[in-house]
Amino acid sequence: MRAETHTEVYRPYTGSSAPSRFQFLALARSCIRTAARRKLPLVLLLAPPAIATIIYAFVVYMGFAIEQGAPPQALGEGGNVLTFLASKMVNNTARQLIQVRDTIVNFHLATNVFSLLLMAWYGAGQIAEDRRLGAHLLYFARPLTRLDYVLAKLLTVAFFGSLSAVVPGLVICVVATFASPEWSFLKQQWDVILATIGFGLFSTLVMSCVVLAVSSLASRRTFALIGVFAHVMLSGALGGILAALQRERDFRAIGILQSCARVAAWMFDIPRGFPRFSLTLALVSVGVTLVLSLWIVWSRVKRLEVVA
Repeated sequence: MRAETHTEVYRPYTGSSAPSRFQFLALARSCIRTAARRKLPLVLLLAPPAIATIIYAFVVYMGFAIEQGAPPQALGEGGNVLTFLASKMVNNTARQLIQVRDTIVNFHLATNVFSLLLMAWYGAGQIAEDRRLGAHLLYFARPLTRLDYVLAKLLTVAFFGSLSAVVPGLVICVVATFASPEWSFLKQQWDVILATIGFGLFSTLVMSCVVLAVSSLASRRTFALIGVFAHVMLSGALGGILAALQRERDFRAIGILQSCARVAAWMFDIPRGFPRFSLTLALVSVGVTLVLSLWIVWSRVKRLEVVA
């Protein structure tokens, strides 16, 4: 038998099957959409940063109001308990809280653990679960490169991390901008806004890489969760113990959270009240962690690609 082609109905394909340049965005959107289906964990994990944002924004607002000698009347008369307590708190620490730099850095340090928890919860299974369920076989059977896969997973983890590490800081900056007299915060301390965005993205990138590295090494999501917190907590504990035994503060650079806090003090130019060990060692510690994490992720994904 001979097959016949009816050219009046079927026309030959004359185009080219070139893959899109931004294939990782489609996979990242899919991963984010799938992870966000569980609303309860997202609400519970975002609740502490949201509450902290409200508190710190209120402190910044009260600081500017008291600095101008006009406490806000929106909360009621002078006998209002909440107004009295807020005014008392700001008056006792006016020199520190009115400085929005200190407030924002304090916020980052106070919510660092919650940001890590959010990224660990939604990122621990990104690679571990793909390998356990065999989803990587489907991904790499399509025109998806290893770089696209890694970028998609990194963007997924970074998206949830930025909800806690970037957005709340910007909210506080917006409150400070509108509360300051004659936009003085925006005019005189615009670099704080840039530092807020920069440090938020910096810490999110570092922690996202750590989470993905542990996820690529673990066989299950639960094991990856344990591994992330074990790495972060043990490195910080080891640095603190060595610093106490050797009486040398530079050993604190071993802890990744401590190194990020030192970088924050440098980026916001905070001279007091924050970790005072070597900035160079902190940057080296973060750099080594970042490079090592990316190398682990790349090598482990390469094995998945070969198997597929």
